[in-house]
Amino acid sequence: MRRTRAAVVDAFIRLIFARRYDSIRTADLIAEADIGRSTFYEHFRGKDDVLAAVIDPLFVPLANAATGRAGVVPVRMMLDHLWEQRALARVIFDPDRLPRLQRKLAAMIGERLERTMPDTTSRALVATAAAAAQLAMLRLWLAGEVACPAAVLALLLINDLPVKVPGREPLDAIV
Repeated sequence: MRRTRAAVVDAFIRLIFARRYDSIRTADLIAEADIGRSTFYEHFRGKDDVLAAVIDPLFVPLANAATGRAGVVPVRMMLDHLWEQRALARVIFDPDRLPRLQRKLAAMIGERLERTMPDTTSRALVATAAAAAQLAMLRLWLAGEVACPAAVLALLLINDLPVKVPGREPLDAIV
């Protein structure tokens, strides 16, 4: 099971470096991963689901930052990685894909808020607003519309999220 998911994710990464995201078809992923069509669909609904699996490790520091559980180092490492791969990151964070990515990040933030926010409606609203704010900051930064060093953005993502998230403490309180 894990091997198949890894094969598809690896195939996606190879393809995304070779071609534009929009030109990659599910059939291309299946062929590149050397798996059967039904096997692919046991794990993913389509290439957007594969994108969500690929983006997961990048979203962990963001979800942790939104809930006051991140230090500067993991967030900064994620930002440095995105900056080094910014051409690809701009494709991934394209406005057409943003709603799906925002839902993914909001779900991750929501999971982390379960203990501090038992009301699921409030939690969903706060998590979605926090995800939208973080992704907007990232997209503006990656597009060069707002320039700032990665270290400054990391602190902004940790300390100055424009959404009040219950249980969040400023960075100096957790360092």
